[in-house]
Amino acid sequence: MNASFFQYVAKYPHPALSGIVTHYRLKSVKLSTPIVFPNHSPIFQGLIFNVDEMEDIVFKKREHSQLKHKVYYVGQAVSPSYLFSSSMHMNLIAVNFTPTGLHQLTGMDLHYLTDRIVDAQVIFGNEINVLYDKIMHSKSPEKVIELIEYFLIRKAQEIKKQNRSCVSTSLDILNNSAGEMTIKKLQHLTSTSPKTLERAFKSEIGMTPKMFQRLLRYNQAKYFIKENPGIDWLEMVIRFGFYDQSHFISEFRNFSGLTPVEYKETLEFIES
Repeated sequence: MNASFFQYVAKYPHPALSGIVTHYRLKSVKLSTPIVFPNHSPIFQGLIFNVDEMEDIVFKKREHSQLKHKVYYVGQAVSPSYLFSSSMHMNLIAVNFTPTGLHQLTGMDLHYLTDRIVDAQVIFGNEINVLYDKIMHSKSPEKVIELIEYFLIRKAQEIKKQNRSCVSTSLDILNNSAGEMTIKKLQHLTSTSPKTLERAFKSEIGMTPKMFQRLLRYNQAKYFIKENPGIDWLEMVIRFGFYDQSHFISEFRNFSGLTPVEYKETLEFIES
């Protein structure tokens, strides 16, 4: 599969959705072979709208599950998975939420959605089907984005739940120093007890602070490998704060299903 399959057009949200939505992704492509899409635990929580209904989608995690939803919500992955479809085309729009975006919109406890893909009706009820029907009558990408934005802005105005300051502060700290920050130090910097910080993270992000720190560090390492193909592995261990090379390999395999070398080889295959 060539690199064009993984490319998409990004659109950025209305200021009213700042801190809730990072961007929208538009992807339309015709394929010569059925879709096999690896999901190596990216930092991603969001909604997927299939503008052209696909024949079938199979989500392979620990077990196979058939996805037949009009719109589905993708919870934060903490283990690798694959999406399969016999469709020879893809036309979708994804809403990328911030790690706390859905919690702000709904007040839901995100712990129950981690590592899952669910029907968006579970979250938004029949309103999401009404929105989908409008989208299906408005094939213009610009009009579709406008409809989605109006829906999300209205939700934000109705509910918008502020994140606890300990979560917001922790995210700022971890984004800048995921490989160096211990959770004990994070508790000190946010003036919280272990239980308080853990409860807040589970509710608003869907996982413990330690799991998010590990996931973020892995994603930063994964991006660095992609951008620096000639990287020395020992430098990676030091740069991202892994104990040793064995720890680096183990963490990388836990989230991606691949060793760092195997992941680098998949990038070379995609780009060839």
